[in-house]
Amino acid sequence: MHNPLGEFENRRLNLFHIKTTLIAGAGQVVDGYDLTAASLVLASMEVYFGNSLLQLSTVLFASIILGNILGAIIFGYLAKHGRKKFYGIDAMLMIFGALFQAFATSAYEIAILRFLLGLGIGADYVLSPLINAEYANIKDRGKLMAISGGFMWNFGALLSAIVTLYLAQIFPQSTLWRVVLALGSVPAIAVVVFRRKFPETPHYLLYVKKDLNELKEKYGLTVDNINISKIVLKAVLPVLFIASLTWYLYDISAYSSVFFGPNVIAERIGVNGVLFELIILAIFSVPWNFTSSLLADRLGRKKLQAIGFIGMGVFTLLFAFLIGKVDILTTLIIYGMSSIFNSLGPGTIVGFWGVELFPAEIRGITQGITVVSGRMGVLTTTFLFPIILQNYGIVTTMILLGILGIVASIITLRLPEPKGKSLSEVSVGKESMKQTSADKNS
Repeated sequence: MHNPLGEFENRRLNLFHIKTTLIAGAGQVVDGYDLTAASLVLASMEVYFGNSLLQLSTVLFASIILGNILGAIIFGYLAKHGRKKFYGIDAMLMIFGALFQAFATSAYEIAILRFLLGLGIGADYVLSPLINAEYANIKDRGKLMAISGGFMWNFGALLSAIVTLYLAQIFPQSTLWRVVLALGSVPAIAVVVFRRKFPETPHYLLYVKKDLNELKEKYGLTVDNINISKIVLKAVLPVLFIASLTWYLYDISAYSSVFFGPNVIAERIGVNGVLFELIILAIFSVPWNFTSSLLADRLGRKKLQAIGFIGMGVFTLLFAFLIGKVDILTTLIIYGMSSIFNSLGPGTIVGFWGVELFPAEIRGITQGITVVSGRMGVLTTTFLFPIILQNYGIVTTMILLGILGIVASIITLRLPEPKGKSLSEVSVGKESMKQTSADKNS
């Protein structure tokens, strides 16, 4: 089977792949850092602004998530006009939104700034995995996307816990939250500096812009005119729906822990909130994100996500039934096991589907739709989780989350497996690739 970009996609892992992966991942560091940091300094902000937990969580999280949704929609559409063109604007929004939180004097100002921050992060959720995948080789694409996605997100979250724990020894509570939140701008600055140096992706140049001269100039690739497969909505929509649904269900579960783990869950089991988050991330999350990256191109995305979801569900249910009945260490380990399966599976993989399963022409839009679905899951958590907690307690809440994990595992099995497949296959189509190969041999 002939692959029009075979010479590029079959290259061995090299420095270009590593650089593009790290730069793509820097945006995820910002998101992981900021969302986790906000939960860690929630108590400090509550004292300063005088709001209840429910009101403040709505300001902090709903504003940034609404920004995510709009950013994903806008930049998902704009991606068809160029990947590289917008691969710095998202970071500028993140810098502005994160940095100026330090000067906010009201909850409304915080909401506006976090909306702008969210706008940049939502754009980055679309652009970073899309661009990183289109730069990657076939053999290591899963590994590279996993490192720039789930691994870097949790690295950012871990960084926020370390920074908060350290700065809490230096600054009073009234200043702590300002410094911690503003520092989220630092990795975004690195993004702006380095992203503009990379060329437009070869997939965009060939399949969307159709500029064979620029493709040859930037990558040294000579490609004949090709027939691009017609996009059939009947074939695309069911897969897009399932991919979006898995991200929606994942974010309901995952962000329940992100938003309220350091406050509600840690308090229930008698552990300091920041220390709790540090332990979970350093021992149970980040190492297993990296493990997932090593397995993504071996076991496949579908297997890892299905195993991850089922593990999350089972251990969340176990946590619900045993909380308050066993010692702190056992409770922490059980909760940590749920985090391990989270990181091994959907926490790393769930952002792949909108990119890997769809043609280059609509890849920005499909990724944007899956991102929006995930953000809707976060909004569901933001508004419902505190209410369910207050009315039904932590046990009932964790049981519901455990059931969702098991359901999501079953749904995942309906997705196609992109492991070892060229992104060209969904852009040109198998039959066109076969025909091109036959034409070359005749």
